[in-house]
Order: sequence, then C-alpha cells, then structure tokens
Amino acid sequence: MNLLILGSGGREHALLWRLGQDQSVSQIFVWPGNAGMEFMNGPAREKLAFLELSFSKQNLKYILNDKKIDLVIPGAEKFLYDGVADWCAEFQVACLGPTRAAAQLEESKLFSKNVMTEAGIPTARYRDLTRAFREDIEMAFEVLKSFKKPVIKISGPALGKGVFVCDSVAEGVAALQQIKRNPMAGIDQGIFVEEGLTGKEVSLFYACHGDQFLFLGAAQDHKRLLDYDRGPNTGGMGAISPVSWADQSFLDTATEKFLLPTLREMKAKGTPFTGILFLGLMVDGAESNLLEYNVRFGDPETQAILPLIEGDLSLALYELCREGKPAGITLKDEVAVHIVKAAKGYPGLFGEIVEKGQIIQSQIIDDTHTQFFYAGVRKEGEDLLTDGGRVLGVTTWEKNRDLARAHAYKKIQELSFSGEHFRKDIGAKE
Repeated sequence: MNLLILGSGGREHALLWRLGQDQSVSQIFVWPGNAGMEFMNGPAREKLAFLELSFSKQNLKYILNDKKIDLVIPGAEKFLYDGVADWCAEFQVACLGPTRAAAQLEESKLFSKNVMTEAGIPTARYRDLTRAFREDIEMAFEVLKSFKKPVIKISGPALGKGVFVCDSVAEGVAALQQIKRNPMAGIDQGIFVEEGLTGKEVSLFYACHGDQFLFLGAAQDHKRLLDYDRGPNTGGMGAISPVSWADQSFLDTATEKFLLPTLREMKAKGTPFTGILFLGLMVDGAESNLLEYNVRFGDPETQAILPLIEGDLSLALYELCREGKPAGITLKDEVAVHIVKAAKGYPGLFGEIVEKGQIIQSQIIDDTHTQFFYAGVRKEGEDLLTDGGRVLGVTTWEKNRDLARAHAYKKIQELSFSGEHFRKDIGAKE
C-alpha cells in the first residue's frame, strides 16, 4: 500500500515512523511533513517521500492518482475541517477521518456538548455564554456565579489553547476579560462555561467506522505548561500510555457508556462517523464524565500509544475504512512515556512571543526502546532550527512506568536548544 499522511507535527512524525514499519506499506508520502523527519533511521525513512504542493482539493486529486494512494491519514484537524474526507470519498480513496459534518464533534465544542446531552452521555453541566459575551459581558459574569469551579471553553478550533480552568468565579471573570481584550482563534464560533470536574483524566483512542471500532490504547496527557499541573493550558507537554487504573473492566464500561452512544447518535443525525475518535474522560472513583471529543490522533498521546501497538496497523486501518472487520493488532504489555520540549514563550497566549531560530544540538545515541519525534523545526544548511512552540519530543518504552520515565528523562537530554522548556513530572502520577 501507499499511504498519505497530512500534517507536519510530532504526531505525524510518529505516524510515519510506526506505519513505516508495516510490511503492507510500500511508500509513505507526507504533506507537508517537517525537516526533522529526514533525520530518522529505519524502514520508515526509506519509505518516506515529501510533498510540497499547496494543499487544495485539486492538488489532492492529482496526488491520489499520481502516487496511487490507498489510504489517507489526516493528522492535524484542519484538514478534516477543510473537508478532506469528503473529497477522498468523491475520489473513491479510503480516508481515516470523518466527513466535514461529523468533524463538528471536535470543531464545535457546543455541538459536541449537544451530542452528549442528546445521547444521554454523562458530562459536566454547562451554559452557553456566546450572546452575553458579545452583547453584555456583565450578564456572562452573572452566569459564572452559579458555577463553583468554572471552566471557560472557546467553542471553535483554538489550537489546544481554548480552555481556561478556573478555581473561582473571580478567576473566571478575569479569563473572560482577557479573552475579550485578546480575541482568540475559535471565538467566532462561541464560548461557554461548564462546571469544573475533579478526578483523574484519561484519553481513550478508537479507530471507528459506523458501529465497528478498533481500540488503539489509553493515554494520559499533561496539558498544563508547568509541573504539578500549573500554568496555562497547552497543546500537551507529554503523555504516558497505558494508564494503570484503566483496566479492561473500565475500558469495557467506557465503550458501552461513551463510545457506542456517540456512534449511534452520530448515525441518527445523518453523520455516521469514520476515523479516529478519542474520548477525553474525567474519572472520580466510580463516576466518569466525558470532557471532550477529538476526531483525529491526539498530540502528544499518539507518540505514546503507537510504539505499543504490534501487528500490521496500516492494514488493519485500511480494512476498517473499507468496511472490513478490523483485526491483526495487539497491545504490548509495556509502558511508554513521551516528553515534549517547547520553545521559550510557548504557548504564546495573550501576545507572548514564541522564540524561533535556535540551533538544535544533537548527541543522540540510538537504542531500541527510544524514538525522537520532531515538530516545530526547520532546516538551514546542515543545521536543524526551532520553528514553533512544541519543538520536539522523545518517547521511550519499557517494562514498567518507573523504567520508562527514567529512560525518557535521560534521553531527552540528547537534544537541546537555547530557551528550551519541558516538564519534569510526565507520568509521575496517574
């Protein structure tokens, strides 16, 4: 098979690396990819080809035909919002992604809350603030008073930065004022508040087609910028997989309680779901609530779950998209830890500048339980430079969490750059 991966971040690098190991795969085209992928060793590097055309429906049609693509895998959500799955259906090529209509599960948080409500899925109480925020923000402040721990969420795509977890009404008011002064991506689609939930978070990843699904793993993301879950939300500073307390009984219950009702509700709406669906859950004892949906591989969770999947994953995903019965993969009995290194100024909220152009120093020692993944980088001569917020990451996998964490924090030192920042507590507490 020939695969096409859309995107340029660490998630796409991880997909390239993992799928490139499958015997069913002849060549992998990345569009556009990133310069760090060139520094990868192994079978995936030999199968790698970059595409430099501008992304459009017409260019996609040309690529699908010219490169004889069998399966398209959108990484970044923007491709799904553009309608790439609809285009692939028109061109009769399999795509591991939802239609433009079904992608609203992630694109519009208000749409997703409505789906949860109509499907009877447990989720946090919420109120739509859009009209009050636009017309009379004092009314929005009044609404906040009925929430003990308000969580402000921008409804539209906000690049992983549209959630503000507040410990008090006063903090919620301050967050709304900041957003009002500094309009963010996604605000045009609305804003709402929901009751903050306590407990432990877990993300469950499924590949879906109609009522069929393939479980790909569980992970725990670390969203806050600083250790001990302090500081602003980011796109993710690291992840661990699996999550020890998310045993088979928990997973079976989650499938029945959250996944299947979602798939049924989407079908009932006339927007059946195909692609990657990840459920973000908050678990407090015996009680679980759905926080959010993502409709593509998560970043950085993907970098943690993919090394633990054995078998021909590419073939399993292709057969699923072609309405075959998904099979042929198993999950290793190991633990993977992924650590992100970010640039100075990340996540760049409220006018803060993310530093770019720093040379990445490399002293990598290859081993069989580690893989580096690049994201916000560019090449200049023979040097690799920083060129984004989340610059790179490392994943290690070992027999248990302690070994994986120790190994990861040793290996992350082998790539460095001026102004770098990374959390020191990834995977320390589940």
